[in-house]
Amino acid sequence: MLLRDELQSSFATCLSTLYNKLAYLHGKFELNETRSHGEASDDVLNFMLSCKDEHFLDVIELVFNSEIQGVSWPDNRMIPAINDFFKIDNLPYHLTPYVMEEYETSFHGTPTTGMRLTQYPQVIRKDSEVLHESALKPALHILRGKEFSSANSEFLCALEDQRSGDYRDCLTKCGSAFESTMKVLCKDNSIQYKETDTASALLKSLLQNSQLDSYWEQPLILIATLRNRLSSSHGAGTQSKNVSPHVAAYVVNATAAAIVFLAGEFS
Repeated sequence: MLLRDELQSSFATCLSTLYNKLAYLHGKFELNETRSHGEASDDVLNFMLSCKDEHFLDVIELVFNSEIQGVSWPDNRMIPAINDFFKIDNLPYHLTPYVMEEYETSFHGTPTTGMRLTQYPQVIRKDSEVLHESALKPALHILRGKEFSSANSEFLCALEDQRSGDYRDCLTKCGSAFESTMKVLCKDNSIQYKETDTASALLKSLLQNSQLDSYWEQPLILIATLRNRLSSSHGAGTQSKNVSPHVAAYVVNATAAAIVFLAGEFS
């Protein structure tokens, strides 16, 4: 209904685009088993009304990364509207905004700056309104900075893994995002480090060049410890490693909080 009202005359084109994208995504010529040579738009609408929750969330993401006519960026009022829908029904999801970065270019030989799209909107988990507002949302805002592009990509991949239930990989990418963030902070603050440094070495370097006491090392390094012990970054050996949803949620929120904390200390 939101798509219909926002796109109006281009709504049919939108459904046609979504039909082709969804057909490839699910490997089906027809999205609904009961469809019999009907319109593609009807097939998409019936699919959206009857599919599993995770498939509907895929549809939402496809709307914003399929270059659909009428779906503009970076400002799109459908994004806050969808988040309002999530909030009204108390659903544990949040749609992130487009991520843009400034870059150097030229216009008729004159140096100037431009803006380019680096990340499409993505549906992420939001298990707690308080944690989302105090940790996850501020962390995503910080990571939109150009210098944090690698950390941003890694953290968004971690959030995607969390939503899809791939919790071990979620921990791996949280650890990577944490390390990438610390490397950026070291570079921006002229703190010596090596690209091969582990999280422990990076954290020690940061703490030694801050007003923070050494006892901060233990709670902050826990992110890397859990990554090493439970994630898919190391072989499980003879014992299987199972990561529960609440452990993944803890690591995601702890990573976000650590990013906000360290960025605040070294800004």
